[in-house]
Amino acid sequence: MPHRSSYAAIDLGSNSFHLLIARLEHDQLRVLDRVKDMVRLVGGVDKRGRLDAQTRANALASLSRFRQLLEGIPEHQIRVAATQSFRKLRHPGQFISAAEQALGAPIEIISGREEARLVYQGVYANHPLSKHKRLVIDIGGGSTELALGRSRKLLVSESMQYGCVVSSQDYFGDGKITSKRWTKAIANVCRDMQENTLRFTETGFREVIGASGTIRAIQAIAVNMGWTEQHINSEVLQRLQQAMTTAGHIDKLDLPGLSERRRPVLAGGVAILAALFQTMHINSMTVSSAALREGLLQDLIGRLHNDDPRDSSIAAFMQRHAVDQRQSQAVASTVSYLLGLVAEPWSISSAQTKLLLLAAQVHEAGLAIANSQYQLHTAYLLQHSDLPGFSQLEQRYLAVLARWHRRSITAEWHDGLPERLHAPAARAVALLRLAVILQRNRMQMNCAQLQLRVQQNEMTLMLPSGWLTEHPLTAQDLQQEQTALGPLGITLQLRESADVIAVAASLPS
Repeated sequence: MPHRSSYAAIDLGSNSFHLLIARLEHDQLRVLDRVKDMVRLVGGVDKRGRLDAQTRANALASLSRFRQLLEGIPEHQIRVAATQSFRKLRHPGQFISAAEQALGAPIEIISGREEARLVYQGVYANHPLSKHKRLVIDIGGGSTELALGRSRKLLVSESMQYGCVVSSQDYFGDGKITSKRWTKAIANVCRDMQENTLRFTETGFREVIGASGTIRAIQAIAVNMGWTEQHINSEVLQRLQQAMTTAGHIDKLDLPGLSERRRPVLAGGVAILAALFQTMHINSMTVSSAALREGLLQDLIGRLHNDDPRDSSIAAFMQRHAVDQRQSQAVASTVSYLLGLVAEPWSISSAQTKLLLLAAQVHEAGLAIANSQYQLHTAYLLQHSDLPGFSQLEQRYLAVLARWHRRSITAEWHDGLPERLHAPAARAVALLRLAVILQRNRMQMNCAQLQLRVQQNEMTLMLPSGWLTEHPLTAQDLQQEQTALGPLGITLQLRESADVIAVAASLPS
């Protein structure tokens, strides 16, 4: 049974759901358990983004089985990523809520490029020694991810709307496999991929590594047929295409190494890989046993051990938008001080603390666009920028905090956030607003003389006697804030007392 020293990564792919549980021993991950369920979620999502009832039930049943294996693992040591099929859902929040309840853990929908980055990290962890530029290809059920890097550093990444399930449905939907259909499938994929793959060929690479089920299935067939000892090359793909057209129908495929579950989606996957070999001039590919779930584990452990890729993403974001570093640090330091006073009574988790501190660093990024209503610009940038390391929900959470860190708050302030995050986000917004008010004069006010006490959704700001008179602008802002916080369901009380000075004497400046 997994326990508190274990970590879990769950990859909710378009074709299969994967669970990986491991323990960190001597700086190495030792796998304790693996589970794979072929749910084929993408097959149950129609063109309008609606999920059919049977696929939904199968997915929730799979997550319920996963839940049993997660017992005993702390939530902050579990990472769950949902990919292309979840991105296609018309109303993802409804299904996510039911899925989180079945699994017993939060689910993040990640972008295609973030998926590519995580796949690259997973493959790098299993193949760390090469000094050459390497291209990693992952063909999933609903999309294909490409990532090119040198050593651990990712240089280029892309996600394309081609997957083995979707392509099999589009080109071989009735099960027939003919040479004409092969030609059409490969030609269409090549045409659509050409623009996206240009950046990779221009950057150049020496090695190619394939990941995930489609590519491993192709390798297994080729090895069992005696076509190769390990690598996949153009000849392997040609022989496989010939074997499939000779069979003429998916139901007649009898290839050693091909599982019954993989059979219905093999043709589309082979067509995608053949198109990639052609457009990217690939001669040979090695195959990795690692993929997205291993990347999730590496990323999770990095987050917990001060190697969080989100930090470098935010640093680059701040530089790109010329954020005032001094003011950013002043607000973030004030938020950190306030968190130290209220994190325990408000039960603010480490994950929520992290996002609040990041939001404090970038809350003024919108000034690079315009001073007027800059909080709107900041929110837009945070939600729609490519920020490696962040899930879509994390970016939305940052955007909400930035959007409402100043000015009036409307009743719809929490739109786009799941209900479980409404209360934490309200408290985070309140703390960020308070920090911004206290540092409004941009003179790095020493806030150690202030105390903040909370009970339920009530905040009481304790100030030294005469403090409000000595700081008239801040006093006015704080008094207005007492009304402004109403839509958050949080109240703010201001108290002046001589006793606060004695408390402040023991606090760091």
